[in-house]
Amino acid sequence: MSNEQQPFPEKRNILAILNHRGENLGGLPDWLHSQGWEVRVSSGLSESKSLLQNEISAAILLPLTLKRDGIEWQSLLPLLSPHHRIPWLVIPWKDAVVGSLSTLLIGSLAVADWVISSESHSEIGFRLDNLLRFEKIVDATRQHTNELESQLVTDHKTGLFNDRHFRTRLREEFERSTRHGSPLALMLLDLDDFKAINDDNTYEFGDIALKTVANVLRESVRNIDIAARIGGDEFALILPTTTIEEALMVAKRFQDSLHKNPAVEDSDIAQLRASVGIATTNKFGGRDSRQLFLQANEALKVSKQYGKNRIAFYDPSTRQVICHGATNKVE
Repeated sequence: MSNEQQPFPEKRNILAILNHRGENLGGLPDWLHSQGWEVRVSSGLSESKSLLQNEISAAILLPLTLKRDGIEWQSLLPLLSPHHRIPWLVIPWKDAVVGSLSTLLIGSLAVADWVISSESHSEIGFRLDNLLRFEKIVDATRQHTNELESQLVTDHKTGLFNDRHFRTRLREEFERSTRHGSPLALMLLDLDDFKAINDDNTYEFGDIALKTVANVLRESVRNIDIAARIGGDEFALILPTTTIEEALMVAKRFQDSLHKNPAVEDSDIAQLRASVGIATTNKFGGRDSRQLFLQANEALKVSKQYGKNRIAFYDPSTRQVICHGATNKVE
């Protein structure tokens, strides 16, 4: 059997030693350096906080106290695992109460451990290796979870939110608008003549058209706006704190940009047009998010009836849909 030391985990870079007790570390820093670590030592709380805000891979703590609610730990914990990707190892003082360590570590979801003495170099190295390996597993699990969550709310063809997430967010934004008395606009968009695009080309080209609409939509809105694909060629945009006048400007900007960005694949080119229907909340507005959606959908129908590539909006005060100078009574 080979006596060669096993390679350290790939994520072995900078190690912070927070020596708040000012203990004599003996040969520990040099030993850690010989094991591949770049070691940095701090002695005060302010210095330690500054150190942890840099690119630290792991931390060894020699704390003044093991009380989680003290100023020392209240300052350090937000900078360590699980809040940040810095696993940590505690070295308590001689005769420290083990129960205090349990209170500090158990149930925190942190990637953390403890060792009895700073003189146990091999034990410290072993536990640091385990922490780094476990942190790598936790990070991979976290990324996988995020990917699964993203799949639950994302439309796979366009990368926009899907219909399910859109309806959840619409309810939330409607409730927020009602609670704070702020305006909310809902815009529904329908890609005109999408069937003809598919029939004249391929379904793959149809997907390119959908992605083009999605990209233009992203570029036409703010970070707080919520864009979604809610059907085959249907899209939706939730515009918080937006009046009808502002929503009309957004719709016009979107249509102008869409006109300048055709769907393209090799020699195939398709000019894209979209009909838009808008509804907003005000004192005459809908009772709930469902009614707001129905009003926007009614406006969308009218915009298509009046020639497509139009913008129509529902006026709740008159119960009419207005589309480029034409009106249509909605009962």
